[in-house]
Amino acid sequence: RVGMRASTGSAGLRVRGGGAEMLEGSAGVEAPLEEVYAAIADTQPEQQAAYSSWIGGVDTEAEAAAAAAAGCILDVGSGTLTYAADFAPPELCFDLLYCRHGKTTGNTEPRVYQGFVDEPENALNEVGLAQAEEAAERLEALGVAPDLVVLSPLSRASETGMAWVRRHPEAAGLVETWDETAEMRFGAWDNVKVKDLPADSICHLFYLAQNALVRSAAPYTRPADGAAFESESFVQLLTRMGAVLDKLEARMAPLAAERAAAGKPPPLVLMYGHSMAGAALGVLTGNGKRVDGEGYLGFDGKYILPNATPVYLHRCR
Repeated sequence: RVGMRASTGSAGLRVRGGGAEMLEGSAGVEAPLEEVYAAIADTQPEQQAAYSSWIGGVDTEAEAAAAAAAGCILDVGSGTLTYAADFAPPELCFDLLYCRHGKTTGNTEPRVYQGFVDEPENALNEVGLAQAEEAAERLEALGVAPDLVVLSPLSRASETGMAWVRRHPEAAGLVETWDETAEMRFGAWDNVKVKDLPADSICHLFYLAQNALVRSAAPYTRPADGAAFESESFVQLLTRMGAVLDKLEARMAPLAAERAAAGKPPPLVLMYGHSMAGAALGVLTGNGKRVDGEGYLGFDGKYILPNATPVYLHRCR
């Protein structure tokens, strides 16, 4: 959680009418990001009030049922998720190694909602390209031999994965792009800087309060062709990524049975994806991270997977 205090000092920042703006006399100098973020954080009561009004138009019973299907309890008032008392990680027949993409401009300050977008600014930057190679080297050191390599259709993730694939031309036939593994859809918030969104918007509860229900009312419109993409909540993302696990289980089951009969290790799936998609898989596989000092789950901010760092989300016993 971002913990900052608002300031109206020399930078002249204040919040008015739900947005951050400069006071007269600031000579057009933009306030330091820390102050902008502080003002947004201090507006959380207004964000919560807006959420309380907005939630009345949401089918919360359906969202709660979706959360329950993922093994979680949804607190509608706060939008937070906790593991159900009887939650048990799925007994998957394969090992799952997940790698979030390398850094992009959108991962660099000022922060951006970077979801189901694939514009030039969402591509790997120089740091991200180097991180992709470093991730490939880590996998080399581990000596992994995946039976399936799944890539998100978004270039920042697929390019991170291709850094390993290019080192293993023999594995080219194992590589598949699955559209359903793409990043969370933030709708109209996508590719918008956090500092440029109204300070009292419910969007800020996503990272300030780990609210799994908030989502944009308007879609994201892709500049290239005008195609519109509706938003989804984190709870809805859990449902989507749960279907990915089911698809993988069905796909790997015959090979897993064959391996088991021969006394060999289970299949390995290597997946390249994103922060929120990875967080959803983490929750589903029992690797969800609890917010410090709280019982509910965190999925954004410091709770996300690091860039270009392969992590086992499941290993067969």
